[in-house]
Amino acid sequence: MKQIITTALAAIALCAGSAQAGVINDTGAGAFWGGDAHGYGDVIGNSTFDIHGATIERNGNELKIAIATNFAGHAGVDTWAAQGGIAYGDLFLAETWNPYGGDANHAGSNSANGTLWSYGFHLDNRFSNTGGSFKLYQLNGATNAANTKGSEAFMSCGLGVSCYYRNGQATAVNTASNTVTDTGLVGTWTVTPNAALEFTIMLSSVELARYSSYALHWGETCQNDVIEGQVDMPVPVPLPGALPLMALGLAALGMARRRR
Repeated sequence: MKQIITTALAAIALCAGSAQAGVINDTGAGAFWGGDAHGYGDVIGNSTFDIHGATIERNGNELKIAIATNFAGHAGVDTWAAQGGIAYGDLFLAETWNPYGGDANHAGSNSANGTLWSYGFHLDNRFSNTGGSFKLYQLNGATNAANTKGSEAFMSCGLGVSCYYRNGQATAVNTASNTVTDTGLVGTWTVTPNAALEFTIMLSSVELARYSSYALHWGETCQNDVIEGQVDMPVPVPLPGALPLMALGLAALGMARRRR
């Protein structure tokens, strides 16, 4: 009897699914650059802006995304280049990654010709170096221009100042747009200085929870470095025989209760 119950519980666990994770690398020859690098390649400016990679993990309805970047803990730097300084951009997701260009770095890809982002994590305070909360928005417009703001909306280089940044990239959710919808879901984000930004949200009743893969875009408000890529994450399904085993186990549990 104990063996039947144990087997049934194992089957239930299989039906519930397990954690899945994937990594997007942003270093080396295959790193994503994106367009308008102004001849600087992967990173414009010093190494403070460097992004190393991202990890996407799904465990049931919980979605966690970590961005490994030197910029963590440095929001507010370079006040000469932007009002209040350079801050954290919003994070964008889609099911499929469609960057522009066949070169390894996609050096011409931008928000006008690249992936159409479907969801955005809109930060409550992009200048916070400890973290906070974010709202999940669905992006319904036919173009990124209808749904997002570019880095141009955040940079304000003064007259006579040499100021280079990666323009033309999706940087923040345009919450004032009529093509953007607040899903009502809220997540949290945290900052580990000089290491990473981590985003966590419980998904329910949104298409994002049923994605079989996740494409991602993130960068600072200057977009001096940008990370994009995709990880495959098939929705877990019960293994063959799991449901009959679960039914058998539940029946056994009922019999054991009646005997007691």
